[in-house]
Amino acid sequence: MNFTIEGTDCMPPISGGYLIINIDGSEFHITSVPSPVLGADRHKDSVSENYDLVEDDEGNEFSIHVWSSNVGVDWQIDVNVSTEGDEEDLKERIEVEYQANDF
Repeated sequence: MNFTIEGTDCMPPISGGYLIINIDGSEFHITSVPSPVLGADRHKDSVSENYDLVEDDEGNEFSIHVWSSNVGVDWQIDVNVSTEGDEEDLKERIEVEYQANDF
C-alpha cells in the first residue's frame, strides 16, 4: 500500500525553488526547496532539508523530503495509499516538477 517517488536535479538551487506535485495534470501541492549552505567547505555541510506531510482528498498521505546542496536537489516522496490495490493507478497519475527560483 506504499510506494516511493524519487528524483534529482544537478543544478544547485542558489536561491531555492519549488517542488510541484501534480495529480491528473492539476497542481496538488507545492513544497519549498531550501537554498543550500553556500559557504560550506564540504558537500555534507552544504545540505539543507525541508519536510512536508500532506493528505489528498482520497485520504492518500504524502511524506515529502527535499534536500538541497552545493551539487543539486534530491527529493523523495513516500506515498501511503488509502485504498489497497490503487498503488499503480495513483503512481501513474502523479507528476513531479522542480522549479528553481531565478538568481
